Amino acid sequence: MSIDELRGLGLLDGLDTEQLGELLTAADEMSFTPGTVLFRAGEPADVWWILLEGGVELVRHVGQEDVVVGRMTTPGQWAGGFRAWDPEGVYMATGRTESPGRLLRVPAESLGEMARSWFPLGVHLIQGLMNTVRKVEATARQREALVALGNPRRWTRP
Repeated sequence: MSIDELRGLGLLDGLDTEQLGELLTAADEMSFTPGTVLFRAGEPADVWWILLEGGVELVRHVGQEDVVVGRMTTPGQWAGGFRAWDPEGVYMATGRTESPGRLLRVPAESLGEMARSWFPLGVHLIQGLMNTVRKVEATARQREALVALGNPRRWTRP
């Protein structure tokens, strides 16, 4: 992995050579084969995964089945790293590789440190977004639980 390869990822547009070098120092490259589980839904999202080549499907268990809710197939697509902004951040889906490829793994702690140094306002905005998403998810889960109990209006506000 080189700085020149990172420059080719639209995700990292705007980072200068020093910042790209800092990212490379914090990261490690991982090759994968089909069927590898990279992360699981509900586990701490303590790694930021950046796709370099290959394919990863994002799967959620819904009801009695696993449903593919997304795919990462374009270099520069990413997943996880939420612990950089939210100590409670978890993966929202399971990441399973579907073809051979490569990923860059960046610890969320390192991502958070770099982001706070490079883009302090952006970090504040992301933290606010993460708090909102967490509240929406909690409300939706509570509603689903009430529906499952057969009393969907119990907690509905007028």
